[in-house]
Amino acid sequence: MENYMENDKLLDKLVINEIKTQSDYLADKIKNMIVSREFHDGFVFPNENEFCKKLNVSRSTLREAYKILDTQGFIHRTKHGTYVKCRDDIAKQGDFAASLELADNHEMVEFVCALEPEAVFLAAQKVDEEGLVKLEELMIACEEAMGNSKNLVDMNYQFHACIRELAKNNLITSALTAYYDIFNHQIIEDIYAVGTDTEAFKKESLVQHRELFEALKNHEAEKAKSLAYNHLLDSMNFQLKTSGK
Repeated sequence: MENYMENDKLLDKLVINEIKTQSDYLADKIKNMIVSREFHDGFVFPNENEFCKKLNVSRSTLREAYKILDTQGFIHRTKHGTYVKCRDDIAKQGDFAASLELADNHEMVEFVCALEPEAVFLAAQKVDEEGLVKLEELMIACEEAMGNSKNLVDMNYQFHACIRELAKNNLITSALTAYYDIFNHQIIEDIYAVGTDTEAFKKESLVQHRELFEALKNHEAEKAKSLAYNHLLDSMNFQLKTSGK
């Protein structure tokens, strides 16, 4: 009975109060609750009639929402019911997009520390004069945005995106680009939102950008890889320190 009450409270969060009961809106609400782990791995949704009544939506709306979530890889539909896929199963099936959204900060940190320094290594080997000019412009833009956190976040994003492109490996570029929006939101924006406490960190990060640029310019691949790894670790450690985790 207690579990039923807990599940009932969870399902209450999905009730659509707007006049428009769009399936994509419902799918987003369900997905957010899966990502936040409110709906745990293997959570079984009620039968369609009961669920539609609970949510005050039509069966077609619910089924379309399920279809969206199934396509995205978050749920599994069978003759016996619909349930939340286990995160491990999603990963084993190679559904990178869904795994990315479900990743916690620890997994995100391990992923970026494993892959981004390798992208920097390749960029140092392959970068040409045109690429260096573009990267230097973005590096300077980061420095000029020092006093504006929002602009600095944007310029920092473009600086690292440029390095990924310079690696000239579409698989690496695709994988890193896919994760970076989430990483930027969960880690980088969080850091710059701290306020005055982040000034010294931002200055040091910009110094590291210059060191990284020089290593790329001189085609020092191993040095660039090491600098990139340490740059990431500094960001992670600062984020952990300021978040109190």
